[in-house]
Amino acid sequence: MEGPQNNEASYQLASIKSLINNGIYYLVAEYYTTNLKIENSILFTDKYISELSSNLQIIVHNPQLIFYKLCGHFQVEDARGIHPTAILSNVELGENVSIGAYCVLSNCKLGNNTTIHSHVTINRDVVIGESVEIQSNSCIGASGMAWIWDDNGERVIQPQLGGVIIEDHCKLGTDITIVRGSLSENTRIGRGTLMAHGSKVGHGCQIHENVHFANNVSLAGNAIIEESVFLGSGCVVSSNITISKGCIVGAGAVVNKNFNKEYVTLAGVPASIIRENNYESKPKGAPKPIKK
Repeated sequence: MEGPQNNEASYQLASIKSLINNGIYYLVAEYYTTNLKIENSILFTDKYISELSSNLQIIVHNPQLIFYKLCGHFQVEDARGIHPTAILSNVELGENVSIGAYCVLSNCKLGNNTTIHSHVTINRDVVIGESVEIQSNSCIGASGMAWIWDDNGERVIQPQLGGVIIEDHCKLGTDITIVRGSLSENTRIGRGTLMAHGSKVGHGCQIHENVHFANNVSLAGNAIIEESVFLGSGCVVSSNITISKGCIVGAGAVVNKNFNKEYVTLAGVPASIIRENNYESKPKGAPKPIKK
């Protein structure tokens, strides 16, 4: 710990994108730029920065991790309970479940400590695990659009008879759509997966643990996304495609063939490998992968 100390100051969590005095920040010394003017603040860093000597610098191994954990203690929790405008029909609820205004749920199951925000629709044969959060205007268990032409040129639609399984500790943003499985299959979202706003998951997709969706990702039916994959903003994965463990898919990429090699970075249209062993350095716009 180096730098001046002011025990009387009142500090506020802050971002280096919007600087304030008496802020609490994190900064990796490798990415420090001299035009960054932080004063009278607390700074978590991995190396002392002499140009920022007017601040209290707390030197730790992983500043971002420590800062994020600190921020978690200041998170504001919404009031819990079932809103009177929510419509529930044959729903199995765990303990301490919260359901927001104007939600519609039918023939589904929610695990303990799960939070459903306003205007969410959860259809039949959906099973949601514990400590899951689904934000507003999302639809879980929608019917897909699989069809073929008959001999007379008429469209024949395949019924969507499967379900959706969302495992524990997943967090889904706003305007998410997850399509139910076809026939005997379920669409599965693995434990600890995060989905940013606007993403769409087709029927029968199998999402393994700790996958990250940036905003507006689209997966066609029966795609397989293995453990700890990072899907960049606006990327598209075609039907029946597998992306292997630890891969990073760049923003706007179109993945139309299988990638069976682990821990590679994919980019482009169509996507190709632009980096191997992506855990060796931090990628732009994504956390550094941890090889398991």
